[in-house]
Amino acid sequence: MSKHGDSSRLSQLEVRSECKSSTSRRSSSSAASLAAAQARANAEAARARAEYAKRQIDMEVEKARMEAKLNALKQEGEAEAALAAARVLEAAVLEQPEFVEPPNLPATATSVSRTEEYVKSHFHNNTNMKPEKMDKEEDDTHNSHNVEPSQPHTAPDSCEYTNRSPPACQSRFSPPHSNLRTSDISHLATLLSRRDLLTAGLTVFDNKPETYLAWKSMFHNATEDLDLKCSEELDLIIKWLSGESLQHALRVRAVHINDPVTGLQRLWQRLDRNYGSSEVIEASLFKRLESFPRVSPKDNHLLQELADLLLEIEAAKNEGYLPGLSFLDTSRGINPIVEKLPHSMQEAWVNQGSKYKKEHDVHYPPFTFLVQFVNGYAEMKMDPSFSLQNCYSAPMKVERPPVRQPRFRAPVTTNKTQIGASYNKLQSQPLEPDKQCPVHKKPHSLAKCRGFRMKTLDERKSLLKQLSICFKCLSSTDHRAKDCKDVICCSECNSDMHITAMHPGPPPWTIAYSETLTEAQGGEPEPLSPKVSTSNCTEVCGQGLQGKSCSKICLVSVYHRSEPNKKRKMYAILDDQSNVSLARSPFFDMFDQHGEVLPYTLKTCSGTVDKMGRRAHGFVIENINGKVSMPLPSLTECNQIPDNRSEIPTAKAAAVHPHLSHIAGEIPPLNPSADILLLLGRDVIRAHKVRRQVNGPHDAPYAQQLDLGWVIVGDVCLSGAHRPTVNSYKTNILDNGRPSFLSPCKNRFYTKLKFTTDSPLVQSTQVKDELGKCIFKQTTEDEKIALSADDEAFVNIMRNEFTKNESNDWVAPLPFRSPRPRLPNNREQTLNRLMSLRKTLKRKPEMEDHYLEFMERLFKKGHAEKAPPIKPHQECWYLPHFGIYHPQKPGKIRIVFDSSAECENVSLNQVLLKGPDLNSSLVGVLLRFRSDLYAVMADVEQMFHNFRVREDHRNYLRFLWFHDHNLDGQVEEFHMTVHVFGNCPSPSVAIYGLKRTAEEGEEEYGSDVREFIERHFYVDDGLKSFTSETQAIDVLRRTQKMLAQSNIRLHKISSNSPVVTSAFPHEDLATGLQGLDLGQHPPPMQHSLGLGWDLSTDQFSFQVEISDKPFTKRGVLSVINSLYDPLGFAVPVSIEGRSILREISTDISEWDTPLPKEKQERWQKWKDSLKHLQHLKIPRMYTCIPLSEAQRKEVHIFCDASTKAVGAVAYLKLIDINGKSEVGFLLGKARLAPKPDITIPRLELCAAVLAVEVAELIQGELDTIMHEVNFYTDSKVVLGYIFNEKRRFYVYVHNRVERIKRSTETHQWHYVSTHLNPADHATRALHAKHLPLSTWLSGPAFLADSGQTSTQEKPFDLISPETDAELRPEIVSCATSLSEHRLGTARFERFSSWTCLRKAVARLQHIAKTFKENSEEVCHGWHKCNKYLTEEQLQVAGDTIIYAIQREVFADEIRGMEKDNPMHKQSPFYKLSPFMDSNKLLRVGGRLTRAQLTTNEKHPVIIPSKHHVSQLIIRHFHAQVHHQGRHFTEGAIRAAGFWIVGGKRAVSAVIFRCVTCRRLRGKRQEQVMSDLPEDRMNTDPPFTCVGLDIFGPWTVTTRKTRGGQAESKRWAVIFVCMSTRAIHIEVIESMDTSSFINSLRRFFALRGAAKLLRSDCGTNFVSACRELQISKLGCHNKEINNYLEDSGCQWLFNPPHASHMAGSWERMIGVSRRILDAMLLHHGNAKLTHEVLVTFMAEVTAIVNARPLTAVSTDPEHPEILTPAMLLTQKVGVPPVPPGQFDNHDLFRAQWRRVQYLANVFWGRWKREYLSGLQHRRKWMTPKPNLQVRDVVLLKEGQEKRNDWPLGLITKTFPSKDDMVRKIEVKVIRNGEKRLYLRPISEVVLLVSRDCT
Repeated sequence: MSKHGDSSRLSQLEVRSECKSSTSRRSSSSAASLAAAQARANAEAARARAEYAKRQIDMEVEKARMEAKLNALKQEGEAEAALAAARVLEAAVLEQPEFVEPPNLPATATSVSRTEEYVKSHFHNNTNMKPEKMDKEEDDTHNSHNVEPSQPHTAPDSCEYTNRSPPACQSRFSPPHSNLRTSDISHLATLLSRRDLLTAGLTVFDNKPETYLAWKSMFHNATEDLDLKCSEELDLIIKWLSGESLQHALRVRAVHINDPVTGLQRLWQRLDRNYGSSEVIEASLFKRLESFPRVSPKDNHLLQELADLLLEIEAAKNEGYLPGLSFLDTSRGINPIVEKLPHSMQEAWVNQGSKYKKEHDVHYPPFTFLVQFVNGYAEMKMDPSFSLQNCYSAPMKVERPPVRQPRFRAPVTTNKTQIGASYNKLQSQPLEPDKQCPVHKKPHSLAKCRGFRMKTLDERKSLLKQLSICFKCLSSTDHRAKDCKDVICCSECNSDMHITAMHPGPPPWTIAYSETLTEAQGGEPEPLSPKVSTSNCTEVCGQGLQGKSCSKICLVSVYHRSEPNKKRKMYAILDDQSNVSLARSPFFDMFDQHGEVLPYTLKTCSGTVDKMGRRAHGFVIENINGKVSMPLPSLTECNQIPDNRSEIPTAKAAAVHPHLSHIAGEIPPLNPSADILLLLGRDVIRAHKVRRQVNGPHDAPYAQQLDLGWVIVGDVCLSGAHRPTVNSYKTNILDNGRPSFLSPCKNRFYTKLKFTTDSPLVQSTQVKDELGKCIFKQTTEDEKIALSADDEAFVNIMRNEFTKNESNDWVAPLPFRSPRPRLPNNREQTLNRLMSLRKTLKRKPEMEDHYLEFMERLFKKGHAEKAPPIKPHQECWYLPHFGIYHPQKPGKIRIVFDSSAECENVSLNQVLLKGPDLNSSLVGVLLRFRSDLYAVMADVEQMFHNFRVREDHRNYLRFLWFHDHNLDGQVEEFHMTVHVFGNCPSPSVAIYGLKRTAEEGEEEYGSDVREFIERHFYVDDGLKSFTSETQAIDVLRRTQKMLAQSNIRLHKISSNSPVVTSAFPHEDLATGLQGLDLGQHPPPMQHSLGLGWDLSTDQFSFQVEISDKPFTKRGVLSVINSLYDPLGFAVPVSIEGRSILREISTDISEWDTPLPKEKQERWQKWKDSLKHLQHLKIPRMYTCIPLSEAQRKEVHIFCDASTKAVGAVAYLKLIDINGKSEVGFLLGKARLAPKPDITIPRLELCAAVLAVEVAELIQGELDTIMHEVNFYTDSKVVLGYIFNEKRRFYVYVHNRVERIKRSTETHQWHYVSTHLNPADHATRALHAKHLPLSTWLSGPAFLADSGQTSTQEKPFDLISPETDAELRPEIVSCATSLSEHRLGTARFERFSSWTCLRKAVARLQHIAKTFKENSEEVCHGWHKCNKYLTEEQLQVAGDTIIYAIQREVFADEIRGMEKDNPMHKQSPFYKLSPFMDSNKLLRVGGRLTRAQLTTNEKHPVIIPSKHHVSQLIIRHFHAQVHHQGRHFTEGAIRAAGFWIVGGKRAVSAVIFRCVTCRRLRGKRQEQVMSDLPEDRMNTDPPFTCVGLDIFGPWTVTTRKTRGGQAESKRWAVIFVCMSTRAIHIEVIESMDTSSFINSLRRFFALRGAAKLLRSDCGTNFVSACRELQISKLGCHNKEINNYLEDSGCQWLFNPPHASHMAGSWERMIGVSRRILDAMLLHHGNAKLTHEVLVTFMAEVTAIVNARPLTAVSTDPEHPEILTPAMLLTQKVGVPPVPPGQFDNHDLFRAQWRRVQYLANVFWGRWKREYLSGLQHRRKWMTPKPNLQVRDVVLLKEGQEKRNDWPLGLITKTFPSKDDMVRKIEVKVIRNGEKRLYLRPISEVVLLVSRDCT
């Protein structure tokens, strides 16, 4: 026995016996003492047995279901009795050494009372006992605490006794002799063992697979010596399980309650499978490894945890039963673990692992070696001998004023000594605060728990500390706040140091609302309304408007001056109190500004703050219309700019004020996509200047016109009241001492203004101007059903009073009508109903069990509770209840509360508002469910019961039930706490709550989740199809999380994808899928919204249950209604049954009277045919092509009518990207034709209207746009009605035709023959067995064509309009008019040649002459004539053409000449003295009448210059002179007898556009000279940015041979510094890659690594590029790339044939060549060797680097010249040695100053003298239009003649930073192959621009 437990028992025994130690004398008779003790023990045992016998008698009242509990109670009673006896014996043994004289008290009564109290208390505790984990601190404390036997000690109650041996100090006494028999002692020992087993020795299984085998072994070891029955072992297992394993055990025991042997075997099998299989254990271990956080260098404890985890995995691996752990012996298994180690340990592991590989000759170190490595480091880090953190005393700190550091906290050390009793049970299971709230045990997260938020901050912290939950994220128990990686933000104060749930102070909803209850007429409380501190506007701020205040905020456009085409819209605040302009961080990110971050000081009303931010330069701001622009100064990054969009001026705000209404049109509408990103200060003074101002009355807002637009300043609400917005950052101290950003209320005084209709504020003259403006406005919502007044009242109640309670449950009131009658007390009536229900349940035992089980579950979940007594005169209502069964769920009862039961002619439903139908359309949900490949179903658990009823309304939901669910017990009053099934508003409340949850969770969980709930749920069933499995899983998980925040559970998930199903726990799956292995067994049929869905085949099916109903009206109606077909799959079958029902409905017999037998045969035949529907399978998807992937979507709707019915059926045709088309059934509808019969044309017209309504339903419900919607009918009469535009109809036809035309166009209607019309099946009925093979489900064959289904139909005429009775008679009058038609010159534009035009007109004239009767032509009429056209015919045709264009262009002049009016002086040919010849042609008069010239030369024909014919004439004669210049072309035109007005300009324009002329003489393209690149203007060290080229070769002598001298070639690589113009030359031996890399390495070794290399692709470098595998766009040589990447260098290439782009180093090559040529000339005929060539190159480099960069100055003050060598060598010449003595001190004193001085001198002069000389452009001054993609160009080829240059098409352009195109990609056809060339624009000639095509 443990010391702690023994001390407790000794203390209790001493207190209960009221004995004290008096003396230490030894007893003379031990036997007497033992006899007395035995007597007391027997008395105690007898009393205990009597007590348990009494309990047994009380419990025997219950029936058979309590027998198991009685047996257990008997065993517990025997055990307690024996235990009581044992305790007395133990006390006697312990008291043996001392003699204690009993007091003179009634021993029997005292012992009886003590035993009774002891047994009662221990029985109660032990029966409900849960094992508890003891803290490590408590174990240590208890183990180290010794209690002396002579000292009384009181210990806390504990149920864990681990040792029952006497204390060590008593061991020297021998045990006394006992009279107990051996069998009794053995039986007693067994009982004591069982008692110990129930209370100690075992631990609760934690549901972790890696601990299962140890727990199972411990359990078997503890129970193997006990003779336990199977039922006892089963109960014992259940006691030591928890969580998921406990649920498994409970379900197994419930199934095998009468067969515990099988149940025990099945339970161990399930536990072994779920927790003991190797796969499960391996997965758990790997998951722990993957989720283990990365160890930081200073977190030694986390490193030790990792080492322990690795040891655990190693032990499991060594056991040999986990083969999957052998993966850890590979590098892929170990490397992820190594990545979690600190960097230093990773480096050490690489060293140790490499050493191990070499020593043991293995591929990779084994996992055991890694475990040893990590454990060695962990032991070293955890060694206290080397803990250096407290070895030295900290230096003294200088006192400084406290500075707030919000991101750092001082370390706090806490020693946990005790765990709160209220949370001990939570420690038995792993907490998941992000999934289940530990406060309310509900599925919302702790961070969203309103009850947790309402606690004080200290209470919240204490709770988190007790539960070991992270203080930062509140979502995990695996880490602490300092190790939390989550990024958080408080929504109340925007702090990133705590989450919203940890914000100090009260929650916002307790501040914003006050719960005030007032009694209404009927006694119900008024709706809760928030207290308001401000009033709404009385005139303009009605519904949808709120008061607001406007400030100086303008909508502007901003762009960088280098990219004017990239404008961004944003709002800018104009603040003249700011001395600089600021911009928010999104502004910098928007323009990709990544400048240097600089510090600055921000001074505001709340104080001075040091900030860091980026700078932006070079931006331009424009007003919204782009008319005013101004440059912006340097912008500073600052996120403290106010972001209150409600202060943006709007046109609506201006329109409500008379003095501002005229500027409303000047203010742009509110742009939702533009954010407030700029604050313009006084450094943009122009933006603040007021150009115009409108003041208005006092206290009214005023408007200012600024350069950036109009602004409004002031309160724009007429009443002057609005919701205040404070843009200051001020910290306030609340009453509780907590800091807050919210200002505390100072006076608690609230006012609310109310105005009557007589108030002058309401009467406004502005309203009169708006009268009548919107009364005729139409919207798309006009034809939809609107809310009634009751519906609006319901919505307003929900909107104002739908709130959440502390446990995050939605709380809604009962929506009472107002006014309403007072409800009477109907308790007596409800009691009578309850007694009747009890009789029914007694008569049906199975129903009784279901009913009691439902009621128990109702109370267990808190949906009902005992009601408090009713106060006098308090209104209440009692709900009768009854049970119903679903036909397809016979074993599941649903209890309905009868809210429609009336008492005194009033019921609860009569005084409640039903509410609007907020459900989505059932048909719409099913239509959308068929769209995509992966479909899911889900269900909201107990939809109505998820929404609580407000407490003061629960008295209206009272009901009567029996105490303890005993039908023979006392009747008690209860009330529902949730909305019940039976209340008329419950569906609307539940759906409103579901959508309200989606609306509030949209921001956090996404709009797609909200759309899923609002569009794809029908009541509690959610159906949706997705494009991918990942999307389906993601949306469902986010939906579950969002609903869980309101304690709503989404479960019963099913899907046609096993991947989706397996992604969710078993308890969340549909009933038939839980625990089902989808790989082995097919999933069961799922049912939702009346449809059966086969998951394995993804098909719908009909579950027809033909019950044997009598042939009565009621029986027929029941069978027909059982055929539920919302999408119309079986309409051709069901229409026959509905027709039979309509026929028998005309009979006047009662509902249950048998119908005539002559009608029964037809009915029975139809009913028997329904069994064939069970074999009908319809694919869930419309087609195999998902709707989201279809490239084209078409809907085709067929309609038909007969005297029986009218019907319409729709099909969806989808065409994929490959042109494959498929057709699927969409929707079918049918309606019985009315009686008496109407005409067939009218029925066909009604069918057409039905088709239109079907189309509107489909387009409104399917979330996609249809490319085409077509309608088909077999009635040409209806088509004539629809296409009719002239005749009038009678009202019946007119209304329906107007309905059709309102929604469709006539071209959408088509004719289809009757035998191809599938809608014919719906009007004539079809046998069920023929339905699968009919066209009703597949559609007509012609729809399956891949091409476009519909063609444009010709208009349909009316059929027999003279005899059609639907048409009104019409009187028609006709009139005839004559019109003169001319030739029309617009037809001439179809010709591109003057010759072709003349020939065409001549042919037409010839054919026209052949139609004359007296024609002498051989040809007659229209014909194809092959006769040769004479010149005379062509001349006549030309004159005809000229005549036509003159009559059209010069109509006014010709009209004046015909009337002999004088020519206007402004006429274009006033000076030509025009006249009209005999052919009515306008010719030039002039002064050459008497000249000896031809008529055409003296009097040419006048033609306009801008006419198409003029262009044809100019092209004609320009081609005749073989594309010579304007002078030649114009002379040819004049000689031909044409005078073109403005001819010089017209001819020049034609020649300019002539493609042939451009090919012959066109200039190559050029563009304005670009700006210098940055690398030519940077003051970086020399050779940071380098241009390089290769030149040569030179022949050198390498060695002498017998035959002579061996010669080789050498090349040179020149490196030119882009800024200093210095050069460096390296000689290379060959053009291969290695030689080039060696030269590059030598260059980097001497001059340092370069950051940028530039080279061209010219003729000198093409061969090198080919050898080095360098492409024209970049370097593709792997070796060169690797070397450049290692050097941190970038290589840019110029396009080929662009030597002008490499002028900076091409000039240096020329200079070097000239110097080298002079050296070689001086060298003479001597053989050039490699050494000599290298020497020459070095001297060339020195000479070139010593050249002056600028003009040599004649100023004696500056004798030095500016050369590159000045910076390279730090020398300006070789001056003589100065006199004097110098030592080392002078070297160190002046050398660095001299070097720095020379560098400064160089760069200073470089900027002043050299850089300024590069400013002006020497050529290419003017910007030219850019070449564009698809321009046709002529590509220059240097080796070919111009006529052989190929044509090319520009495929890509490369704009420079100034948006000018200087480089293009051209596509050319060479030898039948397409080739792409990268060329500068100087190598192409533009032939045809894209804009001209």
